[in-house]
Parts: sequence; C-alpha cells; structure tokens
Amino acid sequence: MNASNLIPTPDNWYWPPSQSITSAMVINNAVMLQWDNDKRSKLHPLWLRDNCCCALCLHQVTRENLLDLRDIPEDIQATSVEVDAEGALCITWSDSNHVSRFNPAWLYANSGHQPSAPLSPEFWGTAQLSEPPSFYANDGLISDEILYEVLLSVSRHGIARLRDLPTDIELVEAFALRIGAIRETHFDRIFDVISKADGDSNAYTSEHLAAHTDIPTRESPPGIQILHSRVADAEGGESLMTDGFKVAQDIEREFPEYYNTLTTTKWCYANRAGPKDYRWEAPTIGLDDEGKLLEIRMLPFSRAPLQGSFEDIEKAYAALRSYMEKANSPEYQMRFSFKAGDLIIFDNRRILHGRAAFFPSTGDRALRGTYLDRDDVFSKIRQLQHQFLLNR
Repeated sequence: MNASNLIPTPDNWYWPPSQSITSAMVINNAVMLQWDNDKRSKLHPLWLRDNCCCALCLHQVTRENLLDLRDIPEDIQATSVEVDAEGALCITWSDSNHVSRFNPAWLYANSGHQPSAPLSPEFWGTAQLSEPPSFYANDGLISDEILYEVLLSVSRHGIARLRDLPTDIELVEAFALRIGAIRETHFDRIFDVISKADGDSNAYTSEHLAAHTDIPTRESPPGIQILHSRVADAEGGESLMTDGFKVAQDIEREFPEYYNTLTTTKWCYANRAGPKDYRWEAPTIGLDDEGKLLEIRMLPFSRAPLQGSFEDIEKAYAALRSYMEKANSPEYQMRFSFKAGDLIIFDNRRILHGRAAFFPSTGDRALRGTYLDRDDVFSKIRQLQHQFLLNR
C-alpha cells in the first residue's frame, strides 16, 4: 500500500508515494526492508532512532530535533518492526519501549535509493553553447515554472538568460528575493554597472574586461550574480561568458602539470584602491574533498603579488597564462549583446564573465546587479519541485 503524506516525516516537505515496503525484519541488529521493486535497505538502528519524528523527539512546528543524541543508548536495538495498515514502518525500541513511525516514501528517498544532489553540471564551450539558454517572460512576468527552468539551467550550464522583462529599477532586487537572500558586498546590496570617473573597479569604466570572476578577494565569493540590462544604447559592450569548469577540464586533459599547479598554487586577490582592504589566497581552480571542481577564482586586474619561491614562479605564471588564454579564446568564450530588458543569472564561481569595450559617446549602457549564494538556487529548485508535486 502506498504511503500518503499524512504519515509524518522529519521535515515539512511533500514526499510523493513511491515504493511500498513488502517486508521488514531485524537481522543481526539491522532493520532490513524489502521494497516492492525488489530493492533492499539495510538500516542502522541508531540512524533510525535519531530520525524519529514523534512529538517527543521532534518539534512539530520547527521540525528541529528535541531528542539529544547523547540520550540515545549506543547499543540501541529495535525490539520489533512491522508495517502498519497505511504502509508506515513502525519500530519499538529497547529504550523504554519508545515507538517510532516512518513514512516509507521518506525512508526510500533517504536510504540511498533516491539521491537528491544538485544536477550534475554540463560543461560547455562555444561548440556546445554559443549563447545563454534563454527563457521569455510572459507580459513581463516570470511564472514559477519559468523560474524553475531558469534555475535548472544555472545548476546545469552555470548560466541562463531571461528576456522581455521590464526595465524597472526595482526588478533585479525583486527577482533576486524570489530566489533567496541577497548577498551584500562592498559593492552594496544592489549595484549599477555604468561608466563613471570615480569608480573603484574596472567594471565601472568603458574599457574591455577580460574573463574573470567577481570578488575572489573574499573567503567565500558570492556564488550567483544577476545582471539586468536597463539601457543598451551604446555601441560595443558585448557580454563575454566562459565556462571555467570546461577550461579546467580541458587543461587537466591536455596539460596535467599546469592543472596540478592551478589546483595547488595560491594566488592572492586584493582590493587595492581602498578604503576597504579585502584579500584572500586560494588556488585558481578549487576542488572539493572528492577532487571534483568546486570553484574558479580569476580576477586578473586585482591579482596581488605572488608569494612563492623563485623556482615556483615560472611554472605558476605559465599555468595561469594557459588558463587565461583558453578562457578568453573564441573556442570557450561566448559573445552576445544585451538588449534592454534582458537579465542574466550565472554561477560566479564557475562562469567567467567579461565585456568588450563600449563607447559612451554613442549612447548609454546601464546594468543593475546583485549577488546571491549558490545555496539559494539549490534551495529554490527543491522548494519548487516539492510545490509542483503538491499541486499535481
């Protein structure tokens, strides 16, 4: 019998009926489940007891634990297991005959059969993606369905473009807040990218900008950047976007020694114009604890002097030069023009962006932008997935 969402779970999300438990038993202190698709789960009693969602163990409003791990006996055992009439797994425990009841859809998803990791990235050069995946507003409005597809594209390709939006000054902030909390930086909560004489970044000039990521001067750079085109009358100023992960992947294959240098040599990036003095050292290519690509840090015009031995300087510069040459080459760098009403959202720790020079004497060019964290995108994707399931 399929579980209904009336069977409690440790969270407030909707878990659609999936597989049913056909049998449950205790073997050598493990709770063994047989599912109706012939898969099996071997569940540890400590894991199950820790995830009990009754009112004694879990706050029913906040869905946060009341049960303290230290109060669970290390030798906890399931003294009996059964599947009730609604399909829930019921377990009686050796500590004071406490009873836990588990939603089978939640159990199936959380016991290794239904991974919920973010979408695997699809690396691209211009042969695979010559312009950003584009989505169109409906009478200037962005439905939840369109927003979901946009965020999936950011998760998969690192970038998405929305078109036919109004040019209202408030739009970029309102759009960002639909996804998550705005990441404030020394560029302010919301910033305008325009040419100005007293700008504290090359972005605030009309000059060409080579491929770069923003704010590698921080321990954790903003994960997501949003740019909304409000005015696009000036000649030039084409936007340049590169998949930094694709560049890293190809360098690993073609020049493994450079790849090793790029993943180990720490470059310092610093705000040198003052009055702020943010600075951080990290490799150009950041890897996670499994050796997978995590981030790219590349801001050529804010690179501080390299600290290292004389012998290491040449190979560090050679590896960095190799990365920069690929990142700025037509094989990897898409080139497109902004139209007023376009909005670009991209992964700032994966996608390198740049700009062709533009000519202020020919017209105005104004972008309005802000930052989010990657977590906000992944959270919103999951939230919308649950919302769509609930509304089916």
